[in-house]
Amino acid sequence: MSNDIKIVRREIRDFLLINFGIIAFISIFLFLSSSKTNAEGLAANFAILFMYIPAFSTIIVLKKISKYEFKPEIDKFFKVFAIATILRIITTIGESFLPNGGWLSSIIDTIVSAYLLYLVLVNSHEMKDINLCFGKNSKKIATVILIFIVIVLASNIPEFINGQVNSDKLMENIVYAMMNLIINFLVGFNLFFGEEFGWRYFLQPRLQKLYGKRIGVIILGFIWGIWHAPLCFTLYSPKTPIHCVVAHVITCIFLGIYLGYAYMKTENIWAPMLLHMVNNVIGIIFGGGYTAVYTWESLLYSILTFAILFTPFLLTKEYKSNKENEFLS
Repeated sequence: MSNDIKIVRREIRDFLLINFGIIAFISIFLFLSSSKTNAEGLAANFAILFMYIPAFSTIIVLKKISKYEFKPEIDKFFKVFAIATILRIITTIGESFLPNGGWLSSIIDTIVSAYLLYLVLVNSHEMKDINLCFGKNSKKIATVILIFIVIVLASNIPEFINGQVNSDKLMENIVYAMMNLIINFLVGFNLFFGEEFGWRYFLQPRLQKLYGKRIGVIILGFIWGIWHAPLCFTLYSPKTPIHCVVAHVITCIFLGIYLGYAYMKTENIWAPMLLHMVNNVIGIIFGGGYTAVYTWESLLYSILTFAILFTPFLLTKEYKSNKENEFLS
């Protein structure tokens, strides 16, 4: 990452224009498909496509605009991901006009994920240059994941007490969630890389350089949250979309505090990637899926809960340190 503030500002601007520009374009087709009989399945397919876009935008900025130089192994990795993203955009839009669309996109995701994961593992040493080495600070990664699981599970104790979580199906849901975690690792690598490489690797250190570590990560959380807006209107909560947008902004700000902490502590993008996977899987156990109907009461409860759980991490040494984290990008 450049030390020139003007360059940093330009890179942030270019990233946001490309990222939100592509999201706006594909959202046209997302909304056009929302009245079809298979609307939910199509919207879910678009939601997966969304996850490619942050990393794709990062690659364009780094390679095509700012002209960063990387090792051949990383350039190959970037090229495969970029081509896969373009192919995925074309396929997803095309499938939105078909009665049984989605299967081709799933095949692309599986093949691309497996191949990219292979490239990362066989070129582990070279991937250190983009903080994607699987074995780097593995104990710290395991620690931040364990802390996260304990915090989130503890926060759901009231749901057990009030009977909102079906205890009879708890073990079944846990087994299902673990299976999903393994599947996400193997065939969803490209998706979680797609988000976290854009948000945490690229945008976080740049925003923190401009606004400080705490304010920078909060601004990132807002951007990350508002980025979900089209999906709130079509997939996550069509009946209460405004509530959904607010909920995502709140969740992403507070969750982003912890993911930002985890990234700075481990110096490895695998940490937020795996935490993102775990967070989604825990949602299967307690949230009942990705669709919901929100109320202002539930939003207030979410604000208080997430604030209590994650705001204290702003007081950790990772956020207090004045040292420039050049390793982050």
